[in-house]
Amino acid sequence: MKQTLRFLMSFLLAAGLIFSAGLSAGAAKGGQALKILVASDLHYRAPGDLPPLSEANDLPGDPLFRHANTKGMLVYEADAVLDAFFKKAKSSGAKYLLIPGDLCEARLANHAALAGKLRAFQKSSGIKVFVLPGNHDIRAVESPEEFDLADFLEVYAAFGYDRALARREGDASYTAELDGTYRLLAVDGCVHGTNDSLVSPELFAWIEAQLRAAKEDGKKLIAMTHFNVLEHYLIEGFADPSLCIDGHRRLASALADGGVKYAITGHGHANDIAYTQTGKGNRLFDIETGSLITYPLAWREATFSEESVRFEAKYLEKINTSLLPEGFSKAQINAMKSDFPKYSFDFFTAGFRSYAWQIPQITRRLARNLKIAEGTAGYEAIRAMFDALMEAANIPMYGETGSVEAIAKKGGVAIAQGDYLNPLDLAGVIYAGHFAGNEKYPIDSEEVKLLGHAFNAVLVALLPENDILTALAAKAVYAPSLAKPFTRELVKTLADGVITDWAAPDDMNAVLEPYGEQWALKGYAVKSTDLRFALDVLTKLVGLGVNPVINMAAGG
Repeated sequence: MKQTLRFLMSFLLAAGLIFSAGLSAGAAKGGQALKILVASDLHYRAPGDLPPLSEANDLPGDPLFRHANTKGMLVYEADAVLDAFFKKAKSSGAKYLLIPGDLCEARLANHAALAGKLRAFQKSSGIKVFVLPGNHDIRAVESPEEFDLADFLEVYAAFGYDRALARREGDASYTAELDGTYRLLAVDGCVHGTNDSLVSPELFAWIEAQLRAAKEDGKKLIAMTHFNVLEHYLIEGFADPSLCIDGHRRLASALADGGVKYAITGHGHANDIAYTQTGKGNRLFDIETGSLITYPLAWREATFSEESVRFEAKYLEKINTSLLPEGFSKAQINAMKSDFPKYSFDFFTAGFRSYAWQIPQITRRLARNLKIAEGTAGYEAIRAMFDALMEAANIPMYGETGSVEAIAKKGGVAIAQGDYLNPLDLAGVIYAGHFAGNEKYPIDSEEVKLLGHAFNAVLVALLPENDILTALAAKAVYAPSLAKPFTRELVKTLADGVITDWAAPDDMNAVLEPYGEQWALKGYAVKSTDLRFALDVLTKLVGLGVNPVINMAAGG
């Protein structure tokens, strides 16, 4: 009997061990999922570093948004935004938070305050934070408020640098272990003190060494850099060369061929995902995340597993208004409480309207560059020109006289009705789509067509006030011509990726291939070499001449 019991117990124990081993083997095969958060471009300024809210007047006459800035960043609301984000992050189940640069405006007070917030968050949540400087974080100047690379590494020592597996001297690049088989490769390509980037031969060699080391150690690398490593719209490299990191196509190819499949970036303040495939058949996805304090107030949750890699956009819906600094009106606070996402959207478009009020400031800069002294006839001519441009940019969209609607009517065009205040307001709405991701304003959409009419009206409004001259000019700019189909094709090519989603995959909620696999992907792949990119641009330039002819022949 005892032997029978001993046999049964042994059998059950053995079966349990085998079953347990099977579960362990299955877990090892399936792999532990790695969940991380990405929040970028915080641009934090401590309340003491901001002028009083009453002095912020970039949009005169707007009771809610006169403190709006051209970048649409909620700098005065940032403490409340960060508090709301940290609360959401704590309940996310993530183990890591990545912040790919532009943490602060480069003053010690700002960095010290933000580091304190990150330290408290890391301690209370158990989520480890990894940071990297952006082009705004370090501004080494000859003053008591100088904040250089050494200061950055000291202030943010507890956020990646104390856990660094490898550190590069001379910049803030490092590698660090994440859970399981994943490793972070943080690349600091900033030329600190400027808005430029540089991947020097020495930095490139260091990156290649880390790629080899990760391969030898059997690690899957996730890259992080402030600047984009892929274009997120066709003319990004031309329109704003500072958005992509120096030598970005060469770096992207090296990362992809070296085992990196995903690169976490920021800088552009837009939510966008693009990918490339190298000549060797390897893929790299650039996961760009917008500014946390700018519409649409988004961050990302990323889950890496052996089955897939998932990116999900998350958004702030409300804030604790008691954390706001003094100076906000009751109407502003009520607007935030009522619908904070709408408040951030309206603030963003108000920031676009504030561009018009910045136009006169160009006078002094242009005159200085041309060596024209204030008070001279030349200076007054420049000022008059930019004052006229400011007035034209502020032209109302609708109304019986002196509006886009009225000028278009003189040209024989009835424009679509809407709630837009002026051309810049409409431009802000369209560009907000680029920041949000999954852009949805094709060239033939009512919004883009209306913006074209507004542009025509601004040109007419620049002319001296004269009813006859205005009518003649309106008829001229709105009249059909052989050049307009070609102009339309040019605008479509230049705007591709800003007004419509340019590249695969989905910008916001994407389920992508894991390391070691390649899935079928629909949509445009960014070119991985300068030659391929040049050929692509050449093809599109040829299309500028051919497509309008084909459309006209087809009666389009």
